[in-house]
Amino acid sequence: MTLQQEIIQALGAKPQIDVAGEIRRSVDFLKSYLQTLPVY
Repeated sequence: MTLQQEIIQALGAKPQIDVAGEIRRSVDFLKSYLQTLPVY
């Protein structure tokens, strides 16, 4: 096992990142959070 593989396993990181998927996930999270705030 390479050092990179050990680090990925130890941190529970993804070996590859889907950029579009991560952006969508972040936008969905922010949208969900903002909808919980009161409107002034």
